[in-house]
Amino acid sequence: MPEKIELPITGMSCAACAARIEKELNKLDDIGEARVNFPLKKAVIIPKRELELKEVISIIRDIGYDVDIEADVTIRAQKEEAALKRDFIWSASFSAVIMVFSMWEVLPYGNFILLLLAMPVQFYFGLRFHTSTLLNLKHFTADMNTLISVGTSAAFFYSAFVTFFPHVIAAAGVMPMTYFDSSATIITLILLGRYFESKAKTRTYAAIKMLYELSPKECVVLKDNKEIRVSTDSLEVGDRVLVRPGEKIPIDGEVVEGKTYVDESMITGESMPVSKTVGDEVIGGTINGKGSVAVKTLRIGKDTVLAKVIRLVEEAQFTKAPVQRLADKVAGVFVPIVILISIVAFFVWFIFGPDPRITNALLSFVSVLIIACPCALGLATPTAIMVSTGVGAKKGILIKNAESLELTNKVRHVLFDKTGTLTEGVIVLAGIAPLNHFTETEVLHIAFNLEKQSEHPFSEALRKKAEELKIEAVKVDDFEAIVGKGIKGKIAGREYFVGNVALYEDTGKTPGQSILGSYHEKERQGTSPVLVWSEEGLIGMLTFSDKVRDEAQGVVAELKDMGIEAVMITGDSMEGAKTISEKVGIDTYFSRILPDKKAEIVEDFKKKGITVMVGDGINDAPSLATSHVGVAMGKGTDIAIESADVVLMKGQLSRLVTLIKLSKKTLWVIRENLFWAFIYNIIGIPIAFGALYPFFGIRLEPMFGALAMVVSSISVVSNSLRLKLFRE
Repeated sequence: MPEKIELPITGMSCAACAARIEKELNKLDDIGEARVNFPLKKAVIIPKRELELKEVISIIRDIGYDVDIEADVTIRAQKEEAALKRDFIWSASFSAVIMVFSMWEVLPYGNFILLLLAMPVQFYFGLRFHTSTLLNLKHFTADMNTLISVGTSAAFFYSAFVTFFPHVIAAAGVMPMTYFDSSATIITLILLGRYFESKAKTRTYAAIKMLYELSPKECVVLKDNKEIRVSTDSLEVGDRVLVRPGEKIPIDGEVVEGKTYVDESMITGESMPVSKTVGDEVIGGTINGKGSVAVKTLRIGKDTVLAKVIRLVEEAQFTKAPVQRLADKVAGVFVPIVILISIVAFFVWFIFGPDPRITNALLSFVSVLIIACPCALGLATPTAIMVSTGVGAKKGILIKNAESLELTNKVRHVLFDKTGTLTEGVIVLAGIAPLNHFTETEVLHIAFNLEKQSEHPFSEALRKKAEELKIEAVKVDDFEAIVGKGIKGKIAGREYFVGNVALYEDTGKTPGQSILGSYHEKERQGTSPVLVWSEEGLIGMLTFSDKVRDEAQGVVAELKDMGIEAVMITGDSMEGAKTISEKVGIDTYFSRILPDKKAEIVEDFKKKGITVMVGDGINDAPSLATSHVGVAMGKGTDIAIESADVVLMKGQLSRLVTLIKLSKKTLWVIRENLFWAFIYNIIGIPIAFGALYPFFGIRLEPMFGALAMVVSSISVVSNSLRLKLFRE
């Protein structure tokens, strides 16, 4: 029996669809748990016992959706996005023509022309809303699709009735007005919103696809003293793989021959390559340095570290709680009530109203439905989000979705990656300590000329410092790299060494207590000390470190002032983590944490409150996807950026505080918008029903219902535009 079954589902248009499928599947006795993810368009089913797949697919199809076993999620997402874009462009084109023709009241057969133009928008480009409404009706539910369908259909069919029977409307003393422009415009605006939502979801698939591409498709296997190029997927445990300089390591394994440095930043997040020699383990997807190594395969397929990272990113999409817009939540109650009121209005006017009763009953029925049309309701959140995201973009903050803005407003914990987030992620020469009468220039001259022969990251830091001080490059003879310890070589016939204490002791020397104490103290501070010496003795000590961002301390202090807890999670050592956390003012930190454990820590904090994760590396992708809101540094890896909900485009950590303040302001404006979106319904629906008619002879005609809808929409848009005045 399989651990779980994954089924790609087509036909879902909103989170309510996913919830409906999930509910029906969980009714089956043979299913232990079923989870349906709307962004990934996928169902994950954990069976209790042997499960008949045909039965599951039949249930999904019976409630109006489908299963496409052969479908590629990325291709499906691209097709959906393309279809929405196409429908929006055509719908917008028709709507623009309808609005122009609506202004020409004297146009011959004008209403018939408008009817013909509105039909494709209503019944072809807007078909998805009507289909969803029929499904909702079948299962006695309602959502925003129902509002759109009912509202636009009421406007369309009333207008069609006016077009064919204007005299009937006129006989009731009412001007025969049509509302084709209203129905077409509403559908066009909603299609635009759906298109942008679809575009944002596609980024999720792109992030996962990029993770898959980290592992090389082919590799070289060593068999019978021959090099054979094979597909990475065909590797078996125990195979010996040759990894040349600069290549990606294809699988998790153990070095059995050779020595090198490996860039493991994608997993650990740390910028310093790690020395690897016989007996050391390596991770698939990491990048080999300049040495060739033979690696024995230890783990393949779903058991590799990279496969686990991919699985964490995918599963995070299922565990992230979907935040429904308030309008969607209210729609489930609001729509049935509006429809019920309109039906009651029809019968009240038909039974008790003045003649012509059928016409007055129809007008009241349509007036209630038109005034309840969700134009302002549909604009309440998107307009505020649109303005807010524009303001954010100008400030270097890319906000990918409305949910991230809503959740950021309530953030209680901000979890930071260390390297590349709180620090610059670049190794720098932090200090030069000359010994035994040598000068800083002499120490740097020797270290730079030896290190320029090496692929070690320290060489780049030394090169920059040497260029700054105009240190002369000289010839180095008999150069040798001692993996994991240091390097040696001859300058002008004299042998020099640059390395750690272990290499110093290997050359038969013993450092004094003061030197050894200083060396270990620098290690405890999270920096990397290196000794420089010759046969005659010590020349000096160099210290390398990852520079803390200048703004990091201020950002942490501001978060604390806002009542938000700042936490650091890093793959670095305890000493390194402690040093950085103390420098920036963070009290809680976790060290030596790999990606899967980092995601687990994020899950623990999510139980305590809304959690934001800030990171920049491939290793941060699972935790960025798992958190309530993932924030990526703009100079980070593409995968981190794609996995995140928000990107700080210029890599400015201070923009995180701006994001939180912008979120709070945006949510306040959205609440105001929803008030204006509903207030005209609360006032207008009773008037449309005819509540004032017995006392004042006043009734709300469909034309005034449409006017009220326009006024409400203008108020919502105007209120949203206030966000342009946002100041930090």
